[in-house]
Amino acid sequence: MTEPAAAGVKYAGGAMRFPATRRSVLERVRSADDGVRRDAFGDLAAGYWKPSYHYLRLQWRLTAEEAEDAVQAFFATAFEKQYLERYDPAQSRFRTFLRVCLDRFVQNLRKAAAADKRGGGMALLSLDFPGAEREMDDMATAIADPDRFFHDETVRFLFARAVSSLQAACVDAGREVVFRVFERHDLAPASDTTYATVARDVGISLSQVTNHLHAARKQFRDMALGHLRALSATDDEYRREAREIFGLEIEP
Repeated sequence: MTEPAAAGVKYAGGAMRFPATRRSVLERVRSADDGVRRDAFGDLAAGYWKPSYHYLRLQWRLTAEEAEDAVQAFFATAFEKQYLERYDPAQSRFRTFLRVCLDRFVQNLRKAAAADKRGGGMALLSLDFPGAEREMDDMATAIADPDRFFHDETVRFLFARAVSSLQAACVDAGREVVFRVFERHDLAPASDTTYATVARDVGISLSQVTNHLHAARKQFRDMALGHLRALSATDDEYRREAREIFGLEIEP
C-alpha cells in the first residue's frame, strides 16, 4: 500500500473543537500513575519509532541491527530514566527535544559500548524494523537538515498510520469500497484519474464516488488528528501542528 505524501491527500479546512477528553502527552508522561505513563510512552513509540530508526541509520550511520537496538533501548530507557519529563515547551517543539534526546542517547551508547542496553520499565516493542529498512532504498544517503528530516519522517509516518487505521476501519465495517475509492483517487492516482474513471474501475456511480471520498477524507483526517494528538506535548503544540499539517484551526 502506498504511503501518502503530506501534500498528496486532500483536506477540508475550517475550525474544529478541541477534544477535551484527551490529555497531552506531556501531562501523561509526567503522571504519577505508572500505567498512564506507560500508555503515553506507547503512543510516543508508536509515532516516533520509524522516524527515529531512519534518522539513526542515515545521520549516525548505524547498521540496521544497531539502529533497531538503539530505538528499542531509547524508549525503554527514556521511560525508566524520565528523559522526556524534562521537556520545556518554551525552548523547542517536543519533536525536536525528542530528537536531541535520541542524539545524546546514542552518543552515550557509543561511549559505553553498550548498544544492547535495555531499560527495565518497558517491555520490548513489537515493531516492523524490516519494513522500515526496506524504505531506506528510497531515501537520500545523507541528512542535510536533521530537524527537517525528523519532521518530514514524523509527518509521513503519521499519514501512513492514519491510512492503515482507515483501511482497517473500512474492512471492519464491511465498507472496503470506501477505502478503494480513497486509495485510487487520493493515495495512488494514475495520471488520468478522475471521479469518472474511479467510478468505472470500481463499478459504482459517480455520486457514490463523491460520497465515499467525502466520508473517507473526513475519517482519515480525524484518525490522523487522533494520532497527532497522542504525539503532541501540549495543547498549543497540537493546535500549531494541526494548522501547519492540515490547515485546520483547532478551537480550545
